[in-house]
Amino acid sequence: MKFTMEANSGVPAGGYPAEFIGAEAFENDYGPGVRLKWRVLEGDHTGTETSRIVSQKLSPKSNLCKFVKSLKGADIEAGEQIDLMAYAGTRGLIVVEETESGSTRVGSFMRQQ
Repeated sequence: MKFTMEANSGVPAGGYPAEFIGAEAFENDYGPGVRLKWRVLEGDHTGTETSRIVSQKLSPKSNLCKFVKSLKGADIEAGEQIDLMAYAGTRGLIVVEETESGSTRVGSFMRQQ
């Protein structure tokens, strides 16, 4: 019996210079979420978009909070309202990680100073 490996769409695991390009609402079995999107700026995957889906909950321990703090380059104050589109164009380094299913997602973002 022969098998052919399927292509993994998106960006393979690794570190890439990237630009935050925006966010969009996302709904799945876990409830409402946000898809955060980046575009790779250099290397073999230049121009390729990659993303991370997180819960819409903006609390101190949420993944959304972790990414917003990185995009903002500062802590978030209690009661502060965040417009993710205000950070479109923010450049930095993304670390893409492989998930248990074999797909990839953005694991972290480090803003360029």
